[in-house]
Amino acid sequence: MLAVLVVAGSPWVQRPLFDYYVRHYFDHETLTWFLRAAMAPGWEYHSDYYGGGSYLAANTAVTALLFAGILLLPARLPAAVPGWLRCLLGSLLASEAVYVLLWTAPEWFRPDAEELTYNGEVLKIFLRSGLIFGLAAGLLLALLTRGSPGTRVSARRVRALSSRRSRITGAGEGTAMRNVPLTMPLGRAPGDVTRYLCAAAYTDENFARRVVDEVLADEASAVAPSPDVDLVAVTLHSLAAQKLRYARDLRLSGAFALVALVAPLWLLPAAMLVGLAQRPVQPSLSTRGHHQPESRVLFGAAVTAGIITLVTFYFGVLLSSLPVPGFIGWLLGAYAGGVPAVLAALAAAAFAYAQVVQHDLRTDQLLRATMTRATFGTVPPPAPPSKDWVTRRLAAIGEAQNGNVTIYSGYTPWMGYGNTVSKYPLTVPLLPADDPTGRPGRPTPFTVTELIDHVRGRLKATAGEEALGSLTIEDRVFVNGTTLTDDERFLRDDRLTPVTRLSPETVGEIMRRPTGHVRHYLAVHVPLWGGDVVPSVLLHFSTASQTLQLHIDNHVMSPVRAGYHAVDRLRGSGLGSDAKRGVLLNALGRTGGALLAAPLRALHHGRFEKLHARRMDDELKAMEQDPGYDYGARVSVREMALGPEYQNYFQVLDADRVTALIQRHTFAAIREFLDAHGYDTTDFRAQQQTILNQGVIQQGGTSIIGNQAIGAGATALQGIPQQQSGAPAPSPAGGSTK
Repeated sequence: MLAVLVVAGSPWVQRPLFDYYVRHYFDHETLTWFLRAAMAPGWEYHSDYYGGGSYLAANTAVTALLFAGILLLPARLPAAVPGWLRCLLGSLLASEAVYVLLWTAPEWFRPDAEELTYNGEVLKIFLRSGLIFGLAAGLLLALLTRGSPGTRVSARRVRALSSRRSRITGAGEGTAMRNVPLTMPLGRAPGDVTRYLCAAAYTDENFARRVVDEVLADEASAVAPSPDVDLVAVTLHSLAAQKLRYARDLRLSGAFALVALVAPLWLLPAAMLVGLAQRPVQPSLSTRGHHQPESRVLFGAAVTAGIITLVTFYFGVLLSSLPVPGFIGWLLGAYAGGVPAVLAALAAAAFAYAQVVQHDLRTDQLLRATMTRATFGTVPPPAPPSKDWVTRRLAAIGEAQNGNVTIYSGYTPWMGYGNTVSKYPLTVPLLPADDPTGRPGRPTPFTVTELIDHVRGRLKATAGEEALGSLTIEDRVFVNGTTLTDDERFLRDDRLTPVTRLSPETVGEIMRRPTGHVRHYLAVHVPLWGGDVVPSVLLHFSTASQTLQLHIDNHVMSPVRAGYHAVDRLRGSGLGSDAKRGVLLNALGRTGGALLAAPLRALHHGRFEKLHARRMDDELKAMEQDPGYDYGARVSVREMALGPEYQNYFQVLDADRVTALIQRHTFAAIREFLDAHGYDTTDFRAQQQTILNQGVIQQGGTSIIGNQAIGAGATALQGIPQQQSGAPAPSPAGGSTK
């Protein structure tokens, strides 16, 4: 397309065209419209005629601006727009914009502008010429970019691909690489989710910053649990990633300072220069995977960068000719012919791009060496900074990871367990069962601790039978962080962070007194898909007034973001030539943002210790003066990384299966326990059947299923089963909310 525009605008084409235009100016008005439009790409400098139509031929820089707009603007339009329409719209917008610019400021481009009168009639001519030329150029661009050259799938190419796949999957190598999937990576081995989060510290700057600022630096708060995640390892890798970015940001801040010193307002153009050279690669509809860009894409980016450089120099010269005062001239770089400002902007853009590429290459090498399944467990995590408060906080994080207390902030206590998918309350009267003669029996009294131990034992015994190999059962105490000030169980004089592990005796006491602000739950969770999916069932038991109460809360921790799995796509010990082209191209779009944000990021990192000391000083004052100081955790590291959707249908299916198995075995254990102690289970069985057979997730409206009504203002008219002893059974509450 560029070659066609250059040839069409050459003097060898434009001069005969202009002569023909002059001879037939009064013959056909419609013909003159098309002739004016055809002279738009002229790039020869003319000053000896008033150009009845060749307005853009007056200055080569305007033509270069037109070419750049036609070649770059279509690729910047939304990808949802069809390709041919983007070509037409982009070319039309570029052409009209250049014509409007020429009409608005003719003195910028034509030395004879004072002899011309650009009135409304001239604007109409300009817009009409731009419309014709833009549509013609867009149509030509759409034809030239329609489809892509086909690649013959020869037998040799198929054999070469098969051979390469064999090498990738580990033929002739160790068995560790033979089972690596080639499709979308999914967690499948124990510890995968920890590895994904450690890798995310290097690839997601926001995630690493939140871990450091909201978990590590929040020294006075509790730490939320994250099932199947090594929180200490994730924190250490987040610190290491922040240190790498700090070194990069310091260098980028130097480039930022150079432009700010020479011409501050050129910072925005400097940040945009590199990004304008990037052209997104649109795969064909038949492409089912990701492929690296070809060499011609990088060549096109280099050509675009050259055009942008020429246009930048031209506008620098224009700005230097403006009659502006000294301070404004410094802001605009309108001095010394604009050369210092242009050189500083171009140098800063090139340097920033080189730094971003270097950082990406270093990160890629680090991930390959430490974050693959074969290497993650063999390489120790980075060493922490040698600061006392960091050492203390890491110890508190490690204790919380293995603790049995959740100290939460706010209303909902389920911090760290993911979304609530359903919940069921059951209330069962503890009535004696009838003996064989029909007379009421004498039940054996029991404590809630004995019931919990029986349920725990039943779940452990059936874990192997039901393929729940990674099942974890723990006692978990939940307490709000604003209620700890006078509670010696959670606060100690020799430590700042609340206690997150209680003794078995203390936990047993909380079990037997299920009232107040501290509650005990039996937490059962099963890490699936390498910890990417963790269904959890939280069971709360209590007995009071000859009544057994059970609250079941079902949670599912969904997979981490799909981008965090990208580490499983890495192959080999280094980047190939194709992958390096991908790094070079991807860095174009991120350089501008990295350059502009570098000073603030570097300043924040450099003042981190000072900001932390000030923060802790304020926290200590609040602890001393506010009896309701909130020690609760506000964020969960695992929940920070939650993705918006599941990656595989069977992840949802497995989570539902595990939740159903745990519930069924829990009900069976309770029924066995009550039967063994001589209590009537008729009412319990009715409620159990309602939950297991007719349980639904109600997300709005009203539903009546069987004897169960769910929703606002719901009622149920069906009959309720009665106990044999004649006592009415309470209505089952099987509804759930999400």
